[in-house]
This record gives sequence, structure tokens and C-alpha cells, in this order.
Amino acid sequence: MNYFRRRPIIAFGLLMLSFTVVRGQYREIERIAATVSEDRQRGLLSFFADDTMEGRASNSKGALLSLATASSLFRSWDLIPFYSQTYIRTFQREGFTGRNLAGVVLANGYSDKYIVVSAHYDHLGVLNGNIYNGADDNASGVTVLLTLADLFSQLRTSSVHLRYNIIFLMLDGKENNLAGSEEFVKSLPIPHSKILFNLNIDQIGTTFAPPGTNENYILLVGDRRGREMARSRASNARRDSGNLIEPDFTFYGSPGFAELFFKTSDQQNFSKRGIPSLLATSGVHMHTYKTTDDHYFINYPVLANRTKFLFHLIYQISVSY
Repeated sequence: MNYFRRRPIIAFGLLMLSFTVVRGQYREIERIAATVSEDRQRGLLSFFADDTMEGRASNSKGALLSLATASSLFRSWDLIPFYSQTYIRTFQREGFTGRNLAGVVLANGYSDKYIVVSAHYDHLGVLNGNIYNGADDNASGVTVLLTLADLFSQLRTSSVHLRYNIIFLMLDGKENNLAGSEEFVKSLPIPHSKILFNLNIDQIGTTFAPPGTNENYILLVGDRRGREMARSRASNARRDSGNLIEPDFTFYGSPGFAELFFKTSDQQNFSKRGIPSLLATSGVHMHTYKTTDDHYFINYPVLANRTKFLFHLIYQISVSY
């Protein structure tokens, strides 16, 4: 057969092979996302928000137990310690002792670039004899972060190519003027330019503050570049996660309020260093910073669906950046 007549056949064959590979990877991503378990998330969240944790104040017994639990899970999923031989870095600030924890899911091939997924684990502790369990703030964010770490550790050992390293970062000191995130970005062992994106998860477990009538929502509040990166990929993430969650970028139709709210959590310190940043939240509500912020108010089916959406969103950003 003449070579020039064979070229269209060869091209078609390569196209079909590429389609088959992509379809196989998509099915693998779907399979991994399907492992998100409401029962497991319920177990994790209720553990972090239990009275025995005494509100997880920084440097407390509950905070240290939270770190020990997360470190054990990171090891079981083969995450690499970000700080050389350890997941945990202790820091001091004006009489305040804090500890950040960071583990890395490595890219399949060599990469010196990172995506950071963060959530603060500290809360108010015990005040005037009352325990502030902080189930939504922020045991819910820690639960989602740990679930995502598990999902991406599965993804790395699958047939799906992971382009960039992903740091899973549990931050201390959010309730102390964002001390943990400030320390993290100040003491980075890599250039800030190597961090492509920060997704911070803070209060993501309830359905008390929807922007409309649909309780299957997630509020996404970002700086300009973080918002643009997420918005351009959110429709694909929503489709791939089954159209179960409606992402909202308007923050109740108030750009000014969104800008102020963005500054209240840890993504602000990443953004100040020029890193595109995004906050994922379900919003503040009547239980925020109260003793009634307990795990009984968490909507676990919606929490699981939000987790799947964020899994797909992070993946979409990682392959298209």
C-alpha cells in the first residue's frame, strides 16, 4: 500500500488509541471518586469534633492528637513528608506555639511545581468551662482534606497521570491571626513561584447558608487569578462529579463582601505572596464560633458530594495549568 494512502489510516489509529487511553483514565478517576464514603467521613469528623478533643486549641491535647491521627493516615497512604523526614513543623510566635503538618502526593514524573490543598485544624478550645468543638469550623475541612489526600494517593498509583505534586497541609493558628499559614509561606523551602495554586477548605459541612434555594451548593471565593482558574474548570468538575453540586462564585451577589470574607482565612496569606488562591466553604451560620457547632448539624451526603467536586476540580486544574 502506498505510504501516502496509509497515512490517514495511521492517523485514525492513533486517534482511536488516544481516545481509548483518555476514556480509560476517565473511568479510573470515576472509580476512585466513588470510594468517598459518607460513613468514613462521619467517623473522621465526629472524632475530630468529639468532646475528648477539647476544642483542638493550638498546642492542646486535642490538637496534638489531631496531628498524630493525620500523620498516621498520611503514612498509610504513602505521602512524602514535606519537611525532609517529618510531616510536622513546630513554630513559635509571640509566646504562641503552633504546629503545621504537610504531606505530599508526588507527581508521576518529575515536577518541581506544587498545588497546595489546605485546611486549619485548630479551634477555640475550652473557654469558661465550655468546649467549642468546631465541627464545621473546621473539623469538616480537615475531613475533606484527608479524604482528598487518600483519593490523590490512589490516583498516583493508578493509570492516570498526575502532572504536579500536591501538598496536603493542615494549618495551625488560624484562630491566632492566621499564624500557621503566615509561617508556612514565610518559611517555604521552595520558591513561591513553584506553587501554582492554593485551595483552602474552611467550614464546608453544613447547608445553613445557601446562596439560593438549592442546598447542594459550594461557595468558591478567590482572588482574581484563583477565581479565574477555578471558574474556567468548574463546569467540567461539576459534570465529572455527577452534577450533584452547584458551585457559586458570586458570594451572595456582593463582590465587596466577598473581598472582605476572603481575608478572614488562610488563603489570604498565600494570595499576599502572589499565589492564586481559592476558598471553598459552605458559609458562616448560627452555630459558627458557638458551643453548638457540633457534628450533629453536618450534612454528610452533601459533604461527600462536595468532596467529589473538589477532587475533580483539583484534577482539572492540575492537567490544564
